Amino acid sequence: MTYKFDWPILYKNVLKVKNQNSPVGVATMWTERGVVEKLVAGYEYSVIGNLYSSAGISAMIRNIYANPSIRKIILWGADLSRSGQALLSFMEHGVDKNHFIIGDEKKGQIEKDIPKKELELFRKSVEVINLRGKPVDDLKNEVRKLNVIKSKPFSEPKLFPTSRPKPFTFPSEQIGFRVQGNTVALTWLRLLNVILRYGRNKETRYTQENELKEVINLMAIIYKENADDFYLPDYFPFSKKDIAIYIPQVVSAKKIPGVSYTYGQRLREWFGVDQVQEVVDLIKRRPFSKKMAMFTTDVAHDWGRENVDRGDTPCLTQILCSIHDNKLFATATFRSQDMVHGWPRNAFSLISLQEVIAKETGYARGPLCVISHSAHIYSDDYQLVEKILKENFAKELPFTPAQHFEVDPRGNFTIEVTNQKRKRGKRSKFPYVAGTGEIVLKLYSPDGGLLLKEWHDKTATDVYLQLTDGDYFALPAHAADIGVQLTRAEYAIRWGFEYSQDRGPHKM
Repeated sequence: MTYKFDWPILYKNVLKVKNQNSPVGVATMWTERGVVEKLVAGYEYSVIGNLYSSAGISAMIRNIYANPSIRKIILWGADLSRSGQALLSFMEHGVDKNHFIIGDEKKGQIEKDIPKKELELFRKSVEVINLRGKPVDDLKNEVRKLNVIKSKPFSEPKLFPTSRPKPFTFPSEQIGFRVQGNTVALTWLRLLNVILRYGRNKETRYTQENELKEVINLMAIIYKENADDFYLPDYFPFSKKDIAIYIPQVVSAKKIPGVSYTYGQRLREWFGVDQVQEVVDLIKRRPFSKKMAMFTTDVAHDWGRENVDRGDTPCLTQILCSIHDNKLFATATFRSQDMVHGWPRNAFSLISLQEVIAKETGYARGPLCVISHSAHIYSDDYQLVEKILKENFAKELPFTPAQHFEVDPRGNFTIEVTNQKRKRGKRSKFPYVAGTGEIVLKLYSPDGGLLLKEWHDKTATDVYLQLTDGDYFALPAHAADIGVQLTRAEYAIRWGFEYSQDRGPHKM
């Protein structure tokens, strides 16, 4: 066949290409493509590639239309994100009017730039052979057998346009971002919003446009997720079943065929030490200890040339625990994280691991902090993220536009105006002598109990600068609200009207 394009047109640097005239391609899902390449080294095939999510199906279709000699796709390996099932659903049922895959439980979508007519031709002309869960010999036999079958290209080679917009990047501090929420869902939406807005564009091998948006050192804190009944709204790009399958890969040393290691293996047995059990035992002996650390990086192994080139270095590098106020706090550090598909799975599994340690040591589970050095969104997911945020962000916030309130963990403020001199005679809208009185600001602990600090002044600016310089706020919305209240209090002194922090429609 004569090739019109430099093939493959997408993911050229990561796909394993052998004979472009072969009718056989292998989709390995989460099993390492390098491992599969070695398994079938003695046989002909066109290409081997991972299919990590349903978003990759569009790229598969584009690559195969650019080389329509591929007529067979062997689906083999660990289907950890149900991407293989999404491909099978597409091949069996097609797409609906909005290009969503019919029958896909995770609502995967094929890019609308690929016409339905071409999608139907692809479904009729290309066969997917489902070998998920089958032994290696079945894979080898199928690759060998399919190459013997003669077939013609099902179409002229062609490309499809792409109309995916690139989000604008706002200026920012670039390093050290913080988001929080009571649930994984809310925290996830907030961090996606931050990365989409402030993430810097960076080159990558793993997307169609070779691009991602990245912020550095994003700290995400989850305060109150229920480990016994996770809140899993349907806009997550995975199902409850997917999470149930993934959690044992972090909590236990469970092995996954075709996957070189899991985080659970690294934590539980890789170094000949069950680090989780060691931390449990240490907490029982010395709950005040600062040595509650678990590591996944095997420096000699992970920096070995073969492994480094295959990208096997763990993304999760360490987990630290501390006991504060009879609660088990946990911090997990990632060198790199796909914040769309990876971060929420990691968060749920880490909460499960934290819960295991808390129960075994008799402590309540406290917040989980996840620090992502490279927190990124791949360009293939820009549209998905924009859609998720547009449809769900406002609904998920723990307040409404009419009552915008969220508890600040650093405390609550009350504001009063005292010592105003009352005018004599007839009552009016301005009952006090202008310029008299002072602002009294009090900071209380978040539960409304202990008085922590008190300020007295006549001007809002002087008080507000003391608050911001002293870093008394955890939430920007709280700081903004106190700024508004202090300004109102200063105007009450200046003009002689009555001030109330509980402002209503008739209050200034």
